[in-house]
Order: sequence, then structure tokens, then C-alpha cells
Amino acid sequence: MLTKTSRIGFLFSLPAIIFFFLFILIPVLSTFILSFMDWKGFVFSEIKPAGFANFTALFSDAVFFRALVNTLIFVLVTTVVLNILGFLGASLVDTGVPGTRFFKNAVFLPVLLAPIIIGIMWSRMLDAFGIVNQLLKSLHVIRMPVLFLGDEHIALYTVIAATIWQYTGYDMLLYYAGLQGVPQEQVEAARIDGASRIAIIWHVVIPFLSPVIAITMLLNMIGGFKVFDIVYVMTAGGPNNSSHVFATYLFQQAFRFNRMGYASVIAIVIIVFSVIAAVFRLRIVRKES
Repeated sequence: MLTKTSRIGFLFSLPAIIFFFLFILIPVLSTFILSFMDWKGFVFSEIKPAGFANFTALFSDAVFFRALVNTLIFVLVTTVVLNILGFLGASLVDTGVPGTRFFKNAVFLPVLLAPIIIGIMWSRMLDAFGIVNQLLKSLHVIRMPVLFLGDEHIALYTVIAATIWQYTGYDMLLYYAGLQGVPQEQVEAARIDGASRIAIIWHVVIPFLSPVIAITMLLNMIGGFKVFDIVYVMTAGGPNNSSHVFATYLFQQAFRFNRMGYASVIAIVIIVFSVIAAVFRLRIVRKES
């Protein structure tokens, strides 16, 4: 029999349990089941068993492998650059020199905007007749407009640049919060011993920030594996499928080609990669600690 305290605790936990079942467990199980089916997504009576056909089709899909490579590039570049810029920005704000308050607010402001807004804004600026091309022309850097989103060699990296611009402030805020807890007595002791600024950061500050680094990198990696909105708004996976990532390719297969079973397989791949990233990073943290 549950005690009164246990019953009260269960009642307080019930909304979270219901949320977990309705919006996490049931959708994941449904996706797994649907990955073995052939369904266009309209009438439930049209669902047909497909066995492992969707999985075998995945391994022979050249566009999927391009989306896989693009996603890995997106995750790697954004994770590395965001953490570096976030740490440098936080270190600058932590100095408290004049102007850092404005800098902190200016860098964090894009985080408050929806990725769709960021995507539209960057698309307009990088248009053939946008402000960026006009500025480069006025400076005589280029003669013809640069097709930032129309060139398959640079479209993905343009989206990555927009993503980094938006989320640098988020990483900066996490690192800034971590820097507030760095023991100043250790920093002063290292400075008295003659350690340089770089040595203090490397041997004192960074080891203390290892939990913050782990969480920040984990959030960046998971966010990179499931990125969708800003990529879809800016390029929709084009040109010539050159900027497809997992989520945009999933969306295309599900709602443009009506291949719900195949899209479910891609969703499972996203889940698997996100879990692997989380487990891998947490294991590294345990070894470091």
C-alpha cells in the first residue's frame, strides 16, 4: 500500500508521466512500428506490411547518405565553433570591461528569435540582390552576385553560418554562468606562481568548466542531429539535394512523396545518432572525472 506521501508524490508526477507517454513513448513506438509498413499517410486501411524493405532501401539511397554526411558536417562544425565562440564571448563578458553589457545583449538577442525568422532574414540578405552582394559589389570584391544559397558547394555552409550566428549567445550564456563559479583563489594562486593567462585558462578554468563543456557540447550535438527549420527555410535541402540533413530529407519523404514508412526509418536514424552522441559524451565526462 502506498503511503499518503507517496500518493501525493505520484499525483504531482502524473502530468509528467502522461506527457512522457503521449508525446515521447507512444510516438517513438509508433514510428518504430511504422518503419516496417508501407503507408502513404492518408487512410489507415491502406497500411501494408513492408518487412525490412524500408531499411534496405535506405542503404541504397544516395541522397540519404548525402544527408548523413551533411548532418555530420553540420554537427561537427556547429559544435566546435559554437563552443569556441561561446567560451571566448563569455570570457570577454566576464572581464567586465566597458561595453561588455551591450556585447552580451547583442550576441544573445538572436537566440530569442525563431529559427524561421533567422532563415528568412538571412535568405533576404544573401539574395543575389541582397545587402551582402550589394556591399561586396560596392567594395569591388565581386563582379557577379555570389549565389550563397544557390551554389551546391557553399549552401550548407551558409546555413551553418546562420546557425552559428543565432546560437553563439546561448553557448556564451552557459559558459558565462560556469565562469561565475570558478574559484578565484586558484586563479590568483596560479597568477602569483607566474602562470600566463593562457596557462590559467588551460589548467585552471577549463578543467573546472568540464561539466559545462560536456552539457553544452551535448546540447549542440543533439540540436545538430535534429536541425530542420532553418535549413528548410533557407534551402529546403537544395540546390540539387546538396544541403539536405536528416530532418529535411525526412520531411520531404513523408509529406512530399508520402512515404511514411521510409520517413519513419529516417526518424529512427535520428534517434539512434542522438542517443549515441549523448552516451559517447557522457562516457568521456565520466572518464575525465
